[in-house]
Amino acid sequence: MSKPTRHDADILLRLAELSVLYNTPAVATFVLSDDFPTDFARFRQKFPRGKRSDEENLLHRFLAYFELAGTLYRNGLISGDLMFDWMDVTGAWDRVKGYALGLRQEMEDPSQSENFEYAAEQARSWKPKRP
Repeated sequence: MSKPTRHDADILLRLAELSVLYNTPAVATFVLSDDFPTDFARFRQKFPRGKRSDEENLLHRFLAYFELAGTLYRNGLISGDLMFDWMDVTGAWDRVKGYALGLRQEMEDPSQSENFEYAAEQARSWKPKRP
């Protein structure tokens, strides 16, 4: 991976601002709780399709936020070294993977959360570089 630049830092700061706008701390609280069903079928039992709950709306923002970050990374617009050092993409993906893949199938849209998934796969093999 390339050495992060000031431009990368600017994009990372914008992602941090978007994190607040997307209310990712509230989503993370839900996603990490025992109330979040990681299996899509169980999620749909608890939160039926067509009746979007507040929790599902938050979850969609979470997916959109990480999809945006993943898209920037996949297209070389932010350094993976910088992004993966700040953001637990793999941990986030692992927690919502069941929902994201189920939603992809339900929507019949193979591109749903694909960049989030891609970034998480890349982050698995990333090793921090320390001076």
